[in-house]
Amino acid sequence: MAMNKTRLDFGPWEPDAALLDGRQAPEAKNVLPVRRGYRPLHGLSPLTFPALDSPALAGFSLKDTDGNLLTLAATTGGIYALENRVWTAKHTGTALSSTRIFAEYGPAVYALFGTQLLKSAITAGNASAFSPVDNAPDAGVLGVIRDFVVLGRLSDARNGIRWSGLDRPDEWPEPGSNDAQYIQSDIQIFPTGGKVQAIVGGVGGVDGLIFLEHAIQRATYVGSPYIFQFDVVDRERGCLAPASPVVCGNACVYLAEDGWSMTDGTSVRDIGAGRVDAWFFKHCAADRLTDVRGAHDAENRLAVWLFASGAAPAGVYDSLLIYNYAADLWAWGEVSAETLFQDYARGLTLEDLDVYGALDSLPFASLDAAALQHGRRLLACFDAGHRLTLFNGDTLEAVIDTAEHGGTRMMLHGLRPLVDSGAAQAMPVFRNRQMDARRFGSYTAQQRDGVCYQHLSTVYLSARVKVPAGAAWSHAVGVEALTEQEGSL
Repeated sequence: MAMNKTRLDFGPWEPDAALLDGRQAPEAKNVLPVRRGYRPLHGLSPLTFPALDSPALAGFSLKDTDGNLLTLAATTGGIYALENRVWTAKHTGTALSSTRIFAEYGPAVYALFGTQLLKSAITAGNASAFSPVDNAPDAGVLGVIRDFVVLGRLSDARNGIRWSGLDRPDEWPEPGSNDAQYIQSDIQIFPTGGKVQAIVGGVGGVDGLIFLEHAIQRATYVGSPYIFQFDVVDRERGCLAPASPVVCGNACVYLAEDGWSMTDGTSVRDIGAGRVDAWFFKHCAADRLTDVRGAHDAENRLAVWLFASGAAPAGVYDSLLIYNYAADLWAWGEVSAETLFQDYARGLTLEDLDVYGALDSLPFASLDAAALQHGRRLLACFDAGHRLTLFNGDTLEAVIDTAEHGGTRMMLHGLRPLVDSGAAQAMPVFRNRQMDARRFGSYTAQQRDGVCYQHLSTVYLSARVKVPAGAAWSHAVGVEALTEQEGSL
């Protein structure tokens, strides 16, 4: 009987879905999901700037209208700006809480340091010292909606928000006063929904969203005398992790009480139910669920979240959850970082290149790499050593499963990884009955014909492919299984 060549695709990673006659990939680690298969997830590569003196609690980067770049970092004891290749203190002190949030408005950056609102003027890529904003209320959440700076989780009303004057972010008159009415500054208390968790502006055609513990409110600017109209988007589920909302395209993805959801400001849909929610709640440390923090990777059209497993040290996160919002696909990864944020590529100076020595020592595939293109948006973090770091190091060890095939007994002779790397290895994953647990064979390397030779008899077959760390590759789409019907030899 002729040899059968059966294509086993790397399906969507949905670890919560049933494996019975499944089309999903039970494992997709250290990869990025794309419409057809997966691409590599690169490891962390620290930039040549010095490390911060203490762990980073938040990071923020901006690019002004002249193209000047500025990166800020907030720690327990202060706020620092990256100027002239060194971290310069712009505010020092302590706060009662670990809340650190940045927001840009005009030629200034506002920061919530604990419960205090601070401001720094930005000029030609340099930041002035942060100073308190007079009369701003103590709060736990900061955001910008249209032409207003908005504070939420007020110290005297945790279920309330308060906003500055219209295009007057430094003016906070007493709500209800003539001065407040004149500049359209006011306060809103939400009677249901719990405390305010996050304030997000500019989601699709929506002016702003207010995430509460158990509800979501849409804010629409209507002018005087009401200023904002508030409408319920979800009256039962809100946001579990305050730093989880990520605006991507015309929607916002966030962690709700029961899993991952997406909203365009008018409706809400589940994107993790029956797919990744159960896996996530099992792997994320229960006492650090509210610490999950997300960022937008515009380069790859991804929403990415940093979270801590039960094995993660205090103050460090060791896992990534990755969502391709354009293709509605998931994956995950393993890193070690303190915080995650959207950065801008700075390019490299001759001084930067000297640090790496020879050109072949650069941590980039080529001098055309995105990380070298000045001003391009990319994903960054602070690693466990408090260093500003990009995801442009060596590829991480990727592990991907195919969908399962079978129903009649077969003899497997080999697996050919459909990966553009000769370093990829494959192992069979098999079982004789759908009620049986999956059994794992051993990895074998590719031979000259690209086949990882295996010999076993089974009824149901899938494959697991491993691409070693540091291997150069760009696409993985599946495996070609070489089989014969049992008894034909």
